[in-house]
Amino acid sequence: MNDTDSWGPPGTAAASAARLADLLGADAVWAAGDADVAGGAGDADVRSVIIVEPGDVIPPSAGVLVLAVGARGPEALAVVAEAGRAGAAAVAVRAGADGTVPREVRAAAGDAGVALLGIPAGLRWDQVEAEVRGALEARTGAAEAGGRGDLFSLAQTVATLTRGVVSIEDSAHRVIAYAGPVDEADEVRMRSVLGRSCPESYLALLRQWGVYRRVRGGDDVVEVEELPDMAIRRRLVTGINAGARLLGTIWVQEGARPLAGRSGETLRGAARLAASQLVDHYYQGDSAARVPSRADLAHGLLTGRFNSAALAAHLGIAASAEAAVVAIDLREAPGAGDTAWQDARRAEAAGIVSVHAAAYRRNALVTLACGQIYAMLPDPRGRASDEAALVRWAGDVVTALRQHTRTPVQAVVAGTAGRLDEIPAVKLRGYHGLEVLARTPERAVGTHGGLTASLMLRGVLEALGERPDIRHPAVEALVAHDMEHGTDVARSLLLYLDAFGDVGPVAKRLNVHPNTLRYRVRKAVALTGLDLDDPEHRLAATLQLRLSLDGPAAAEPPFPTG
Repeated sequence: MNDTDSWGPPGTAAASAARLADLLGADAVWAAGDADVAGGAGDADVRSVIIVEPGDVIPPSAGVLVLAVGARGPEALAVVAEAGRAGAAAVAVRAGADGTVPREVRAAAGDAGVALLGIPAGLRWDQVEAEVRGALEARTGAAEAGGRGDLFSLAQTVATLTRGVVSIEDSAHRVIAYAGPVDEADEVRMRSVLGRSCPESYLALLRQWGVYRRVRGGDDVVEVEELPDMAIRRRLVTGINAGARLLGTIWVQEGARPLAGRSGETLRGAARLAASQLVDHYYQGDSAARVPSRADLAHGLLTGRFNSAALAAHLGIAASAEAAVVAIDLREAPGAGDTAWQDARRAEAAGIVSVHAAAYRRNALVTLACGQIYAMLPDPRGRASDEAALVRWAGDVVTALRQHTRTPVQAVVAGTAGRLDEIPAVKLRGYHGLEVLARTPERAVGTHGGLTASLMLRGVLEALGERPDIRHPAVEALVAHDMEHGTDVARSLLLYLDAFGDVGPVAKRLNVHPNTLRYRVRKAVALTGLDLDDPEHRLAATLQLRLSLDGPAAAEPPFPTG
């Protein structure tokens, strides 16, 4: 047995089974033929820890310490044998009343080739897990900082949306991220953050009330009532789950103000986003690498630069699944701040959208592109094209963003891609739809279908802009006459045509007398020779006036489409 730990490559923590036994005060048995003789298994590198109950199938587990919770007698023998087949480094079982591991379990460890740790009766299994993780994390500060930074960012987003005080805990009830106003935290929250673990007295109450049972394996959000006598405020909690396994919990404590109306939905979405990061937390992966790669995947899918079939496999959905696309623009004024500040605001807004999107669709992806935010909402059940539901969802997101950013945020429900590889084409609809929607800032949400006429006209004007040989010279001359004499005849004619000749509203918009508008229209006809009773004349005049006065859209393509 070495006197020092055996450490893995940078970013991966490892501790010898012998060192962990010393840390836990465990009865240590090394698998080396005679189970009572110290041998090589004490040097086994432990890089991760998992909890196993009797009857569980243990996956390939090289470098893993298996905590055999609730396993005694024959069940302990079965877990030890299963751990050996899985290649685990060590198994921890409950020691007997004399503080030692029973001889038959020692023999089973020898046969299985795993180190064996006997956990004293006074040490809870969640404490064992916490101690082991603490030892493993001690040498991975830099790698852990990146993953926890993402969890802290998520906690801050939840605090913003719920108006509460947020904590994210792992399954050992250790606080691993938190956010919200410190002066509104109650006694339990302060003790949890300062001590990095939920107080045992409150844990006992939560277990008694069945809170952890209710949040395990599902999306339920549980309300925990306030306890004024204990200075404990009302809370909501939901589980961060991987299948039936509870990886952790997200808590939001009510502060000085009541929690926001959709706080439960916010927690549900945040839990789904946190799951992959807590998987890394448990299995010693580097979530700082995973999260950017997921963002890269989302951006690649949006722009067509990533293999959609591979991404579909990553998400666990079919490449043929439908996916709705919603485009969002914060509508910040140009030059409203330095570039870094605007980038930070967009990233923060994208985090808010991500929480909403994850609550709405489990496999939602959100990414930034072209200064805008895009949500891709796959639905393998074929319900992605429910436009009314999408409009309601987009409206909720816009409302939340407007309250947070204090800008006139707008969104366009771009439509539904029939397959994931059709998302880039639908994204373009959203991009152009946002450009059209900008002309009506009072509208919060538009749909591609509702903007079709405007988009069609935009396309026609762009085509005309590329054909200078197709023009109405008399209407061009009218616009030039206005510019030379400082008059507004051409604009008055365009508004008159747009209003189907309804003089009253147009005169009011131009702030002129109706007779003045009629005079301008007669003058336009005299100067151009237009016959406003002829529908072709009216259409040609409208197109030429739009082209001359407003010009075709000159925006650069948002990204290569080939």
